[in-house]
Amino acid sequence: MTARAAWSALLAVAMGCTSCSQLVRYTDDLVDARSGRSLFTRLPATAGGVAGLVIGVPVDIVAVPVTYAVYASQDPLKRDALSTFLFPSFVLQHVGQLLGAPFDLIEWSTYRAWQEPETLTKEEVERRETELDVVDYTVFPVTPVYGRPSGG
Repeated sequence: MTARAAWSALLAVAMGCTSCSQLVRYTDDLVDARSGRSLFTRLPATAGGVAGLVIGVPVDIVAVPVTYAVYASQDPLKRDALSTFLFPSFVLQHVGQLLGAPFDLIEWSTYRAWQEPETLTKEEVERRETELDVVDYTVFPVTPVYGRPSGG
């Protein structure tokens, strides 16, 4: 087995062990400053994402016959033209963001793994719980246990 085939097999196994939503969430975290990652990780991931998006636009145009067939076969009440026609760009953007993964591994093993966990004050816990209560979960069938805080 050649080295290229071994890497391809390893990548296929790694991709098979995770779902698409976990991969998208991870690549989004690679470029998000709120995730605790430094510019060391975020810059390569952002550059890869931009490159993937730029490369994806011509692919979107070439793939219109296929994406239109998929769009036309979907339920008219549930289909979304933007996510269907721009799917190649979306995939290539997130694949490009994976360029930050090796940097993330280096940063995690040399810095983030050795940091003490954040300790929250009682006021900070209360503020975060209030923020979660106010979030509108329109995509999930969630019924709040108690109402939103009144007033502002």
